[in-house]
Amino acid sequence: MNKLKSSGLSGRYLAALRLHFEQGAAADLQAAHKLGAQAVEIGLETLDLARIHDQALGALILPNCSSAVQDDMALKAAIFFTEAIAPLEKTHSLALKMDADLDELKATLARHTLDLAESTLEIQGGIAQRKAAEEALEASRAESARLLNEARRMQEHLQKLAHEILSAQEDERKTMSLKLQDEIAQTLLGIQIRLLTLQKEVSVSGEDFKKEIAITRRLVNNSVRTINRFAREFGIQYEN
Repeated sequence: MNKLKSSGLSGRYLAALRLHFEQGAAADLQAAHKLGAQAVEIGLETLDLARIHDQALGALILPNCSSAVQDDMALKAAIFFTEAIAPLEKTHSLALKMDADLDELKATLARHTLDLAESTLEIQGGIAQRKAAEEALEASRAESARLLNEARRMQEHLQKLAHEILSAQEDERKTMSLKLQDEIAQTLLGIQIRLLTLQKEVSVSGEDFKKEIAITRRLVNNSVRTINRFAREFGIQYEN
């Protein structure tokens, strides 16, 4: 507490309380309220003003006063003090309300912080899942492209084998075609199995790969029919 300011307020409080006693029934409490407001301005607490009040009352109530006079002055002084501390009490109420509002604000901020943290985790989880899905899709596309290229190379190899069968001498054709047809049949079966597996594994978004697979399967089926036709022409009975 600023002693200089408190000393000035003590003098004014003593003068105002003396005037309050002298006015008797005509006394009002505006001066008391004003003193309380001044106490708020200089940063005094209720206990500080109570000390000032006790000092003023001790100075005004003389020892030689009768008990009745002392009781009357004490009552009037209590009314005066009650009015004087009203601004201080109001400040305390506002402080309590501000503390309550601050606590509520802190709680709200904590909830918002928690919600933000949960949202951040959800976003991070979603990003991680999307990234993993994209990586899986990319890997699936790469594997699909590799298998399709391999299937095309096998198709070209089959066409070359068929050409060799047609170019061979008739006697050699039957022996060679039987051997090659078995190899071709196994190769075609392997292609079909791999294409079926690939078709099941390709993601929904890989429509282009599905079309490529369908085309390749048609080419393989055409190759099967061509090889069977060659076998019939050579008089070879072979069940695939």
